[in-house]
Amino acid sequence: MVIGRLRSDDIYNQVSAYPLPEHRSTALANQAAMLYVILYFEPSILHTHQAKMREIVDKYFPDNWVISIYMGITVNLVDAWEPYKAAKTALNNTLDLSNVREQASRYATVSERVHAQVQQFLKEGYLREEMVLDNIPKLLNCLRDCNVAIRWLMLHTADSACDPNNKRLRQIKDQILTDSRYNPRILFQLLLDTAQFEFILKEMFKQMLSEKQTKWEHYKKEGSERMTELADVFSGVKPLTRVEKNENLQAWFREISKQILSLNYDDSTAAGRKTVQLIQALEEVQEFHQLESNLQVCQFLADTRKFLHQMIRTINIKEEVLITMQIVGDLSFPRSAQRVAVLFWRVGILCEKSFADHPRKHVYISSKDHKASDPRYY
Repeated sequence: MVIGRLRSDDIYNQVSAYPLPEHRSTALANQAAMLYVILYFEPSILHTHQAKMREIVDKYFPDNWVISIYMGITVNLVDAWEPYKAAKTALNNTLDLSNVREQASRYATVSERVHAQVQQFLKEGYLREEMVLDNIPKLLNCLRDCNVAIRWLMLHTADSACDPNNKRLRQIKDQILTDSRYNPRILFQLLLDTAQFEFILKEMFKQMLSEKQTKWEHYKKEGSERMTELADVFSGVKPLTRVEKNENLQAWFREISKQILSLNYDDSTAAGRKTVQLIQALEEVQEFHQLESNLQVCQFLADTRKFLHQMIRTINIKEEVLITMQIVGDLSFPRSAQRVAVLFWRVGILCEKSFADHPRKHVYISSKDHKASDPRYY
């Protein structure tokens, strides 16, 4: 039953943090490590169940064969599954030199591309709050690509994962080093830059989460006041250059002001949908009532739309983004002293509050199946 669940289910709910198909094996890496260990308690599967082993390899090991089973303990499946006929046969497709070449070349290309992106993001003044809120998917995709590439390259080039006396392992590793254009200095720099990028992004999101409701209420108040002032302009009470009294527009803008004030922070889905509708209504009234000729009225409308856009950005700040960064940024797989030194460096800037982050991550993952999970337990 345990092996069946591990084969078929995403028991750690990690796939949601890695939505792209090419990241699937990384998303399931922890589960794959557990399955690797438990299969030794049912050796008949490793020996004779070719269909099951082919299914396992196709799902968990289509593009990787060096795994981390616990805090730096790595296993090379080429060596570990050598005595087991079904397991060894199932792994042959993954270990085909054309596939090895394809994976190594892909990660070389990915690492070069994302390193350039990260260096751009780290330029002073680039990661502003507005830019981050408008590009959350893009930034998270970059983080995923960085961490997946670093993980694959570190595991598959590690000396500890290759027995120098095994000719096949040496051949595979040489192929990887060549096709991935492996350079330890460049990989080290990518790791440092990714750590800095991840740290800055996490701190920004923590700050934005703490200020989320206050800012949202401020933008709502400002937008409503702009509409009230504009209603006063069309009532004739508040004079504005070349604006004629218009009772219909006065009533309409007062109604929009009330609609903005009625937005409820606690119902973010409905508030977001209604805010979009209000923005569209303000664009239409400017066009249909020919208000473009008055720059002051246009400015009132533009300011209100800006505040409504800010409300949408702010309401979309979710704690799930922090959880995703926590999952994606897992670095529990290096082994050598040099890589442990990197781990310590990264721990210093990223994991200062990791003991606070892990309960949050656990509650979030548990809530997939248990909606009543209580974070106060922690």
